[in-house]
Amino acid sequence: MKHLAILGFLLASTPAQADIAVELDISFAESVLNDVCSGKQIDEAAIRQSSAVANMLAHFSQFRDYFTMDAYLASRQQAAHCQKADRDIFRFNDVIDKKQALLVELATMKNTQQDYSHDLVSMLMLFVPADISYSGRATIAIGTPSCGGWSVGSDFYVDLPCIMGDAPGLQYLIAHESYHGIQEKFMPTPGETDHVARLFSAVMREGSATAIADFSKITGGGSYTASSKQSIRRNASRSQQNFDLLDMAVAYILHTSGAEAYDVANNIGLSGSFDAPYYAVGATIFNAIDEADGREVLLCLMQQPSKLIFKRYAMLAEHDKRLRQLGVSTVGELRPIEDGALDVCIGK
Repeated sequence: MKHLAILGFLLASTPAQADIAVELDISFAESVLNDVCSGKQIDEAAIRQSSAVANMLAHFSQFRDYFTMDAYLASRQQAAHCQKADRDIFRFNDVIDKKQALLVELATMKNTQQDYSHDLVSMLMLFVPADISYSGRATIAIGTPSCGGWSVGSDFYVDLPCIMGDAPGLQYLIAHESYHGIQEKFMPTPGETDHVARLFSAVMREGSATAIADFSKITGGGSYTASSKQSIRRNASRSQQNFDLLDMAVAYILHTSGAEAYDVANNIGLSGSFDAPYYAVGATIFNAIDEADGREVLLCLMQQPSKLIFKRYAMLAEHDKRLRQLGVSTVGELRPIEDGALDVCIGK
């Protein structure tokens, strides 16, 4: 494997240390490009054993059931013959068009030690509890269902065709996905049968990563950054409606009491469709608590069951009508939680 160390930072000034390191892996992207327009038969056995392919399909199949291994193999073989697909679910048509440019981009990554800045790592460290140690790997991917990135444990994936030529966008996308890996170290996982808690947890995981790697702060950038900024503006223009949409999802889950309802809510608000409105809700909650209570309280709440951070936001919104308001179903779900449950983080 070809790994390039791109992020690494050690806080050693105090007894409580946090250690973050991320490596960039370009081997999967190289293997895909070696196949594209080669005219050769792809190595199906090796592809079936590829963890990168398996993780990609596991992630995207939760949103669409047609993202299967057989479909991927068929698409990759078609791309190997330089044939464009009518139903291009893995976006190989774009890879065929951009193959030479993608080869140049990978060569730059391989031959140039890219410094993705001490400032970026320092930004992440502001939102990591003490004593956290994290080592992750960023796999550059080509031939995927969607732009952007996704994470699996401490590994995460970045779609290169969408981000090529956009170094700041790549930097922030890596920060977003890195934070998901770090979250696994300190954010609790809700029970499988508490589907509202699962939704709240997912909203805060995505929302916190969105708030920390805030693309609106980038000056310049490429097409991916521009697209991300546009999504931020659209979500800002309908911020209260996003909260209302989340409340409808909570009501639906409570009414049906099934995992299928959670999957529907997840697909609408967290899959990347419609500018990912629940990402924006989570970012709003995250930023509001950071501003009102401070970083220490925020990090403490993020280490508690997800309903507590929603409870705290509900209390803030009740007294500050400038904040976006949670809906009736959401507030009702939070009402049984005593205010004193927040004492673990507030008023020490």
